[in-house]
Amino acid sequence: MIDTKEHKFSLYTLSTEYTPPIWERFPNPRPWSSASRILDAHDDELLDFKLQEAYYNKIVERYMQFCAAAGRHDDALDKAFASLSLDTVNQKISPDGALPSGGAVLTPIAEKTPATELSVLTMSMRKLREAIVASSRTDTFAQRAYVFIIRAMILTATYESYHPALLHLLYKIHPSTPLPSPELQEFVSYHILDLSCRLGDLCNAFLARKRWDFRDKRVEMVLKALVHDDWVNFWRIRGVVDGYQRKLMGWAEEGVRKHALKCLGRSYLGVDKAYVESCAGRTWEELKLQDGVGWELEGDKVTIRRMKAK
Repeated sequence: MIDTKEHKFSLYTLSTEYTPPIWERFPNPRPWSSASRILDAHDDELLDFKLQEAYYNKIVERYMQFCAAAGRHDDALDKAFASLSLDTVNQKISPDGALPSGGAVLTPIAEKTPATELSVLTMSMRKLREAIVASSRTDTFAQRAYVFIIRAMILTATYESYHPALLHLLYKIHPSTPLPSPELQEFVSYHILDLSCRLGDLCNAFLARKRWDFRDKRVEMVLKALVHDDWVNFWRIRGVVDGYQRKLMGWAEEGVRKHALKCLGRSYLGVDKAYVESCAGRTWEELKLQDGVGWELEGDKVTIRRMKAK
């Protein structure tokens, strides 16, 4: 049994002095699978395999507490994950657990905001991932740690974390410690959806499908919908995939929605409100507030254009 108190690492001893390279600051970063930086000198003890496992167990425990505190309903948990922002992640966390903005010591999970707790977990997972890469570890523990980290980071839509981890799992760890067939299919599907929905790189998405001999009806339908700009099937498939795949499809939602609204605007003078909502994948109120739709609503009818008087 390892007493982690004897060591100076914790979920709060996170170094955030790192400045990301230019390609990591934009929605389409350069694909890579190596660690984003070398561990600091005071992180060298995390190169020890047993300490990595103890650190991982602590992260899992805190993550499960976070999910339990967020609520049992899917909507509440989705809102908790969505509360994470890049500004929150990039805040400097001092070794004693104090945030630089307010200077208050981090309180128990129930008393902290979801964004604060999730940012600590995100940076802790990043530190563990860097330690695994720096120690050239590709055993079963590395596999399970990466599986956990990728799933968690997909839910937070933190592509800076799940994208390099996903590539490392598939192209570095899997050749040494093969994933079980169901999990291999699962993570290859994430890789294909990330390429097609977030990066918009349909060519490499189809190449990845060929490279891994991947066959999944739902992912195939997503690719087909994106190729043909078929928003009807896109929204229908979105409702039947699992939560991780739905989160990855979310990267393409804005483009699909804008294309659908443009098609409606060019094709109709007026349509039913329900039809607009089904095409856009949002309620009318959300379209007005979030997308700035300026069409007029008269009862259940939406007036898109009015005929000009001659």
